[in-house]
Amino acid sequence: MKKELKKITYGIYYRKSSEAEDRQAQSIPDQIRDTDAVAKRENLNIGMRFPGESQSAFTIGRPIFADLTKSITEGKINAILVWHPNRLARNPVDAGMLLYLMDEGKLKIIQTPSRTYLNNSSDKFMLQLEFGMSKKDSDDKSEVVKRALEGRAKRGLPNGLAHIGYLNDQSQEKGNRGWIKDPVRYPLVKKLLTMMLTGKYSVRELHIFANEDLHLTTFKRKNVGEKPISLSYMYVLLKDPIHAGFFFQESAEGKTRYEFTGVQPMISEEEYWKIQDMLGTNGLPRVTSRRAAYNYFAKCGTCNGSLSTDFKFQVICDCKKKFHYLDKDKCPSCETAIKKMEKPTFLTYIFYYCINHKKGRTTCPKNGIEEKNLETQLLADLNQTIAISRELSAWCIDNIGKAKDQVLEDNLNIQRSLEQQKNSVEDKLKRLNIRRISADYSPEEEAEFDNLQKELREELSLLKLKLADTDVDWFKDARRDFDLMSEISLIIRGGTVEQKKDLLFAFGTNLDISAKKVAVRNKKSIEVFKNFLLLARTENKAFEPAICLANKDKTEVFTSVCPILLRR
Repeated sequence: MKKELKKITYGIYYRKSSEAEDRQAQSIPDQIRDTDAVAKRENLNIGMRFPGESQSAFTIGRPIFADLTKSITEGKINAILVWHPNRLARNPVDAGMLLYLMDEGKLKIIQTPSRTYLNNSSDKFMLQLEFGMSKKDSDDKSEVVKRALEGRAKRGLPNGLAHIGYLNDQSQEKGNRGWIKDPVRYPLVKKLLTMMLTGKYSVRELHIFANEDLHLTTFKRKNVGEKPISLSYMYVLLKDPIHAGFFFQESAEGKTRYEFTGVQPMISEEEYWKIQDMLGTNGLPRVTSRRAAYNYFAKCGTCNGSLSTDFKFQVICDCKKKFHYLDKDKCPSCETAIKKMEKPTFLTYIFYYCINHKKGRTTCPKNGIEEKNLETQLLADLNQTIAISRELSAWCIDNIGKAKDQVLEDNLNIQRSLEQQKNSVEDKLKRLNIRRISADYSPEEEAEFDNLQKELREELSLLKLKLADTDVDWFKDARRDFDLMSEISLIIRGGTVEQKKDLLFAFGTNLDISAKKVAVRNKKSIEVFKNFLLLARTENKAFEPAICLANKDKTEVFTSVCPILLRR
């Protein structure tokens, strides 16, 4: 045995653990100290020393480990000195390679400070067990880390170092540290995003402006940072969804979206996707299809056909050529790259057009209408007809609450009357059935019974419908409608697509579009309110002044028109 050991040439291998893999593993200097002590004590023949490796053993592909196995295969060494078997392998491929080399007789010994694994069945079994335990330990820790990261993401806390414009919140304990505003960089990043949204600046211009005018720098961390941002980093900044209040994180199902909490978004989600469209091939593709706000509510006023949408994304080059840029990276006329244009102007349009006209079924004059034109006409109509102040909205909600009590009492009386009528009809049906089975009747009499029974059943069904219609669920809808009436301008001008849709759904709005003109129709309750609101304004010229500072409950301006507004 001693003779065999003299022929053994060792290669020493060190590997530093990542924090997620093993907090307890010693650092490389500690591993060198321990392995050198073993080599000196046992008088081992050290043929090679491999540099310390920092790559995790959880996955295959470590370059220094590959050099180690290559040296064993070529016969340069036939033994390994290592601090622990888990430094060599935490995955079945690398573990299998070492065991295979032992089976081939090319690897004689794996030596650690605490144990020697010889090339025999018992030691190889124990070595395989060590590798298996290392693998399980890595799997368990990986699951713990994934669950922790997913839990943070679900709470709206992004992982890692905060992106530009934000800071890691050091005031919280580990695991609960989110991101907070960077008081210096947050307003500067927001200004850059706002400038990009105007469509008048290229990324290169923004980069120059950020460095020369805003003096925007990266955050200083130890020996790095506090440097001017590069052009490539400007693209990273513009593509970062965190500025719009959400972020993506890798999961088993792929990239999962999470909402970012704790910090007010710099821009809306719609504005974020607009920037990605403006970046073209350099931006992130939309995770959902492009959405229009009004196509569901709009009809062609000529043929009553459905309207479809056409999204146009154009840029005006320095040479004044206008072209669609989503699928291009340079001007088709002068071949200047979009990235290098000095003064590009980005344009975004949404057009609504009649599908029947496009398919040639009808001839609809001046068929298409741009969304901005449609919104201008819609807002003008709603502002003129049903938009009200916050004071009047609150007054209406308060008074409709009082009206609800009266309606409840009236409905209760109506319900009692309908219940009595229903019971009476049910008694008639019961007596009719008893009478039919108590004697034999002629076919003519049976037909008369059938007709009478049919009439009673129809009457009973009608009474049940009336009973079902005596509730006051309209009160909740009315409160919502009055709230929205005071927010019309805010939603139409600056709301998201979903907020605009919710507004039109609530009002039951339909839009008839013909010759670029928009006609607005709302649900019956809104139209009734519109008519009485017009009447109230006609009878009282001072009704609902532009600025109303008086108490809404006692203001004569409102109470004077109370009988009109509450009439229906």
